[in-house]
Amino acid sequence: MSLWRNSKWRQGRVREHAAHWHTRLGRGGLSLTQRRAFETWIADPASAREFHALRALLDVVMELKGRPCAEVLSSIAEAKPGRSWIVTLRQWLGSGAVWASGAATASIALAVALGWSVLRSEGYVAQTYRTDTGQVRNVMLPDGSIVGLNTQTELEWVGSPHDRRVRLIRGEAYFQVVHDPARPFRILLAHSQVQVLGTRFDVYQMADGDVRVSVMSGTVAVEALDNGLGAPSWSRRLTSGQQIEYSPVGLVADVHTIVASKVIRWRQGMLETQGEPLKDFISDLSRYTTERIVIADPRAATQKVGGAFSIHNIDDTLDRLGRIAPVTVAHQQGEVILGYRPVAAGPRPNGAGDR
Repeated sequence: MSLWRNSKWRQGRVREHAAHWHTRLGRGGLSLTQRRAFETWIADPASAREFHALRALLDVVMELKGRPCAEVLSSIAEAKPGRSWIVTLRQWLGSGAVWASGAATASIALAVALGWSVLRSEGYVAQTYRTDTGQVRNVMLPDGSIVGLNTQTELEWVGSPHDRRVRLIRGEAYFQVVHDPARPFRILLAHSQVQVLGTRFDVYQMADGDVRVSVMSGTVAVEALDNGLGAPSWSRRLTSGQQIEYSPVGLVADVHTIVASKVIRWRQGMLETQGEPLKDFISDLSRYTTERIVIADPRAATQKVGGAFSIHNIDDTLDRLGRIAPVTVAHQQGEVILGYRPVAAGPRPNGAGDR
């Protein structure tokens, strides 16, 4: 009996830790020490099972609305979990600490009430994550990796307990991958794949099919999909501070050095540019608004733009653009029209042009 009680106690502790890590990871902003602590904890098979079971249940319960959600809460009430769990749940509800609000709290309670038997031996459930225009959010994958989704992005988890895989259908995602040498993490794209063990990097699949991969830390392997001859047509390895850009037919910009932190300024609500043509800047900015932005004058399209601009207040960004660049900004019938404003010639220095 004592052995059985010890086993139940250990299982309960693992469940509590799983709930804690889901809450903590969902908040984001883990330090390197905290990240390593999580990786050490989830390396234990028992911990991994509890974590993944809760992840699957969270995905299911968080999709519930209205009457189904009420039925879940009713099931929790009828299950009558132990008093200590009721107290803990009340504390979570009152503090707002649970990262997915009441739905996550409810699913944690439901998982406890039902014995956490659901989906344990079935592997992960496929899950799709999306963002709307202008929306930026973090999601946690079943393996504990954190992904920041930029505007107009769609990402699908297609992995299992033994095969960590996601498919980036469109848009841009910033990955913080849990280190696991036994299970490489792969991102599948339309015509290529990215493989890592544990690192931080950004992948942007553009509307025209081009892909840009930027590495913040660690090492990333990028390769074209099999060309039918048994081998990829090209492959590259990138390390911290490097970037590559390619299209369905080959490399656009081979491996080169970048200031990696500037690539992911969108996570702080900013779009940073370093003297790129206005047409390229507007192409990026348009991802964050439903309002159509049109460059009416080709002279404006080639003007260089530099600086950090807000992606949360597009009107302010356009107003600022009109002040720092030789362009005009006009709102007409639901569109923003950008024109060219000639730079007025200033007074010449004394003696200039007299020779």
